[in-house]
Amino acid sequence: MFSNSSGRDVSGRTDPQESQGRINTSHLIDLAMRSVGQPEVLIEQAIAWTAITRPYVSGTRGFARWTGTTDKVVREISGPTGGLSENGFIWTTTRGVSSAVQEERDSMELRYSDTRTQNRSTPCNYSKPSAPGALALEEKEVLEKIKSNAVLSARIGGRAQEALVNGMKTLATLTELDRTTKSGWVLVMLDPGIDLWAEVDSDTEVRTAWEPLGRRAWSLAVLCGLQDVMLSVQDIEGLTGLSKRGVQALLARMTKANPLLVEKIRQGRSFAYAIRWADCYRRDGDRYLDACDRDEIRRARAARDRVVQEASARRGTPAGFLAYRLSTASPKRDEYLAANPLPEDADEAWRALVEAGDELALYEHLRAQEAEAGPVPSTPEALAAPSGGAAKVGTSGTPLQAQPACEVDPEVLAVMRARICA
Repeated sequence: MFSNSSGRDVSGRTDPQESQGRINTSHLIDLAMRSVGQPEVLIEQAIAWTAITRPYVSGTRGFARWTGTTDKVVREISGPTGGLSENGFIWTTTRGVSSAVQEERDSMELRYSDTRTQNRSTPCNYSKPSAPGALALEEKEVLEKIKSNAVLSARIGGRAQEALVNGMKTLATLTELDRTTKSGWVLVMLDPGIDLWAEVDSDTEVRTAWEPLGRRAWSLAVLCGLQDVMLSVQDIEGLTGLSKRGVQALLARMTKANPLLVEKIRQGRSFAYAIRWADCYRRDGDRYLDACDRDEIRRARAARDRVVQEASARRGTPAGFLAYRLSTASPKRDEYLAANPLPEDADEAWRALVEAGDELALYEHLRAQEAEAGPVPSTPEALAAPSGGAAKVGTSGTPLQAQPACEVDPEVLAVMRARICA
């Protein structure tokens, strides 16, 4: 579990192995069916899958971490507060608020938007235990839904339809995120955030000893229910919506990542591809390859998130904000110094720090001055009282002169207070 700078883990705050009750399998089936032949909904599908299977995940960085993408992409994909995303998969409860507090800025809450219900803001505990016989009814409904959908049936062949029906039957059994059960293990392996399905960024320093399959392969594995299938290029085209060249590139990447996963088989004058999802990535498979614990890329992303969160928390303080404005990290540093030049009698040590532009060094210097000055007095009389100690030094290095207490018109104070509140 990864924590942010405040000590609270609001982004994916529950351990990966914990389960928050039963998962609504009808949502998984609905999501998979809506994504057939729609390659443009891939990232939105991954975010929606995370919202269904891990309802405790929250925050832009939390969803980015658990879906294997970035917080910028999550903000672009999710809709406005109280609205749907572009493809209608996600209902945005809140996108967060403008605040100096990191947790409030990052407090994004997303829910899956089911096409069969008008209650878009479904709570996390919506799923209820299925009644006896509900699973068989679900399988029958899935089969009838696929067969009755003329558009979908015309787009994919019979072999692809059979693979899709079997995949939906498998999704109907994924009721709990539990590694100790067979169905729970399948759900763990279909987590879009693990390295098996990662799209490795060019700027990441993490390199695993194997090649990840990518998100396109994850979407195909979801439609197949992580079951072994025999599909042609045309079948995969219908399921994924990719072009022929895109399917060939996908199969080539999968073969390179795991030579045991894909086998090209001649059938008469054509070829088909045996994709051994279950054989390679289920515990009872003959060629089982444990890939669920390989999350080095996700851990590296979480480490970068912590650095960003710590910097945001630091810059939210007076000393941190001033240190940022005067450091080379600020793109408007030169403009700020031109408008606010240092006094001629500024302390040489402070002047050297500003010239160097090291944000952390400036911040530590200002915090040291704050600690030396002590807490802010509760009354102005304390500021005007003569001090027997050394004279206090301001940010610019000049000594602070004690000012006599003066009376302020209450009406002026009221106007100032109203402006601050506004």
